[in-house]
Order: sequence, then structure tokens, then C-alpha cells
Amino acid sequence: MKRVSIILILSLIALFLLASLTLGQQTQTAVAKYGKPKIDVQMDEVWKSAKEYVTDRYVSGTKDKVAYAKFRVLWDEDSIYVWAEVYDSLLNKDNTNPWEQDSVEIFVDEGNEKASSYDANDAQYRVNFDNYQSFGTNASKDYFVTASRKTDFGYVVEAQIKMRTKKLAEGMVIGFDLQVNDSNMFGNRVGIVAWNEWDNESWKNPSYFGNLKLEK
Repeated sequence: MKRVSIILILSLIALFLLASLTLGQQTQTAVAKYGKPKIDVQMDEVWKSAKEYVTDRYVSGTKDKVAYAKFRVLWDEDSIYVWAEVYDSLLNKDNTNPWEQDSVEIFVDEGNEKASSYDANDAQYRVNFDNYQSFGTNASKDYFVTASRKTDFGYVVEAQIKMRTKKLAEGMVIGFDLQVNDSNMFGNRVGIVAWNEWDNESWKNPSYFGNLKLEK
């Protein structure tokens, strides 16, 4: 009887842990407010209406040891706009791999299909603290306008991501994620922290993106 009780208790604990893990990895939804800021890395008045979000899903590295960002998102018919304040006490861009530099990555799925591989409306954009742009699948400088500046807490990035396949409208939901790459003093990436994903899959799998709802 005692053995049955122990097995039952262990089974309940396992179910609880599985449920907690699944809950913690649910897809998140952020809201973007309508507005068009000037991309000059100065906070326009329009940014103040946008809700602030935090990258707090640690793909690699641990809390309090790697960089993270507070960010906001706006939209108009042609683009989304991102304001990201990155908290990083040491900035490094020595690595020849741009994803190993201190940088921000922005992932967009204009159709929000949550497919397991990139299609024509998915793209991966990246910009480092020194405003050097680099790109993953489908992205290019033609659709990416950025500015950056260093701060006493790290750096700020302001970005415009132009839509490649459609016009945006109120009520639409597109796929979206924002990731911070953290480099150490030797130029090696030691941390990845994202807003939605946990598993370092967004660069190849858009189903890991969160949702971005467009509101006026």
C-alpha cells in the first residue's frame, strides 16, 4: 500500500512539473500601438503610448549574468518599429560571427503561420550596439532601418522593419520575437535571452515566434 502511495505521489509531482514547464513555454502575445517614430535613437513622444516588454526567457546563460532588453513596438501600414533598451555592462563586437557580438535580433512572420521552417514572409534581422546590421533568412538592408547609441547601462537600438509581403492593418496578428545576444570580453557569445522562445530555434523555425497584435 505504501509503495502504491509513493508511486502515486511521484506521478503527481511529475505531472505538476510537466504542466509548469508547458505553461512557462506558452506562446506570448504583445500589443503594438499605431505610430511612426523617427529612427534617430531618441525617444519620440509616440513611444510613450507603447507598452514595455522584457526579454526574460533565457535560452542560454542565467538571469543576472547575461544582458537583457526592455522593448516597445509600434506599427503603421508599411512597417513595425522597435525601441530596445539593452542592459549590458560589457560591449564587444570582436567576433567575426555577427550573432556572437552584443546585438539585438528581430524575427518577423508577416503571415503568422507558425510553420516549422521559413517561408517567403518570414525574416530574421540583427543589429549590434554599434549599428552594424546583419541578416538571417530573407532579410536585407532594403527592409531594415536602424540607429543605436551607447548608454551608461548598455545601449539602445531603434529599428524600422519594413513589411515585405503585405500591408498592415488594425487587428492583424503577426509573428514576432526579439532576442538579445550577449558577448563576453573575449568576443564569445555567453548568453541568449529572448522575449518568447526558449530553445534557440527561431533562426530556423518560425513556430517559436510569439504573436504581435496591432492596435490603434
